[in-house]
Amino acid sequence: MLRFLLCCFVVGNPFWAAAADKITWEDSLKEVVNSNSELSSAKSSLQSSSYQMSAAASGFFPQVSASANYNYDSTTAPRSFSTSVSAVENLFSGYSDVAKVDRAKYLNQSTSSNLESIKAKLSYDLKSAFMGLVYSQKNIILTDDIIKRREANLKLVQLRFESGRENIGAYNLSKAYLTQAKYEHLQAMNSLEVYQAQLAKVMGREAWDSLEVEGDVPMSAPGYLSNRDLNYNELTINTPEYKKAFFDQQIAKATLDLSKSTFYPTLNLNQSVARVDRENYAIAHTWSVGATLIFPLFSGGKDYYIYKSASEDYRASTLNLKNTKALSVGKLKDAYTKFVEAVMKLEVDEAFILAASSRERIAKAQYNNGLISFSDWDLIENDLINRQKAGLLSLRERVIAEALWEQAQGKGVIQ
Repeated sequence: MLRFLLCCFVVGNPFWAAAADKITWEDSLKEVVNSNSELSSAKSSLQSSSYQMSAAASGFFPQVSASANYNYDSTTAPRSFSTSVSAVENLFSGYSDVAKVDRAKYLNQSTSSNLESIKAKLSYDLKSAFMGLVYSQKNIILTDDIIKRREANLKLVQLRFESGRENIGAYNLSKAYLTQAKYEHLQAMNSLEVYQAQLAKVMGREAWDSLEVEGDVPMSAPGYLSNRDLNYNELTINTPEYKKAFFDQQIAKATLDLSKSTFYPTLNLNQSVARVDRENYAIAHTWSVGATLIFPLFSGGKDYYIYKSASEDYRASTLNLKNTKALSVGKLKDAYTKFVEAVMKLEVDEAFILAASSRERIAKAQYNNGLISFSDWDLIENDLINRQKAGLLSLRERVIAEALWEQAQGKGVIQ
């Protein structure tokens, strides 16, 4: 009902003639996915962590190298040329290879959770910015209509004042209402650029001054009406913030395991094949195989303090996980409560707008016929205007509240 009433004022409004670049909701969503730098950066970070995960597995494979050497000594005259291939296979490294793989894997999952969080944030930013521009455009239409109504009301009061049927106070108050309506229209026009810039930023655009939106942000009703109907523990563990905190804890644990590996010996298997060509000598082929066992004895305390530092990092990450869960539950409850209340508030405001519109039509006719006083008509007229303003604001707050609820869950329109 509210959107129908507001859209009735579109025809003839000069604002629409100046707009050049019309954007639908679907258009804006595509631009965010393709052009937003924050989203692209997060995707690159995830790809980088995937490469790091592959690199971490290299410790389970032999390290093969080849070399070539040419030598000439003027004192001995013979020249020599040699080639060799060597391979080193690590048999035991104090479980450091396992820890490196685990750390890279959890880093990748943490980065993936961060990408989910950024998608949810951008979904909120897009809905908020798009709805802000919708609100601004409709507010311009509404305030322009209020100016026209205030002008018509002033003429009516002026005629009654000039005929001696109304006092000068009512006439001056009507002029003040018209001045106020023009001021509020100026505010609405000025706010347009702010919302245009916000939407352009989310979409990854530099130019914003010609943006105009068409249509509305898609809305859905809440599935429940009470906080008691939701399983907040289940919702919490599926939020990107909690998952990231959990994977960060696992990264800290893998780092702790890696720091322990320095206290263990390492065992390597070494193999090499070489060919040596010397001038005036027969070609020589060599082959060798061996094992190297290294015991760490003392590193100046470095390994010990790295281990202690990793232990404290793991403890901190565990406490951070606990704190993140508590914060997420509170955040989810607050977001859902505001969402449900915003839905109900919009329904209330739409009902009052319908009632106030009916009362205003009746009251204006009664005042014109001298059946009610200016004060009674003024109250009813102002009630309609205030209800229309509140209804438009409630529509914006309803969309933002839903977007905030989606962000709290780590969800949104960006896939």
